[in-house]
Amino acid sequence: MKFLVFLMILSLSSKIVFGQKLDFSSCARMDVPGLNKVAQGLCITSCSVQNCGTGTCQKRGGRPTCVCSRCANGGNVPVGDVIGAVGRRG
Repeated sequence: MKFLVFLMILSLSSKIVFGQKLDFSSCARMDVPGLNKVAQGLCITSCSVQNCGTGTCQKRGGRPTCVCSRCANGGNVPVGDVIGAVGRRG
């Protein structure tokens, strides 16, 4: 009986937590005054890591999306060098 009550509580709490459609994308707050500049900066930074010249926050399919442009092949962060530097520390 206790297990059944536990399952019911778990089910209700998961519907409350996961039913709110949380969005953790870089442009999620592009419509919030004051945070729109932050969202734009995060989008540009995200695109820069992907070796793109710039990025803009746009609505695509009703969802805020970071759209990168002027992209080349690969990222501009030398992942191999970063991993090597971390390995040399320890």
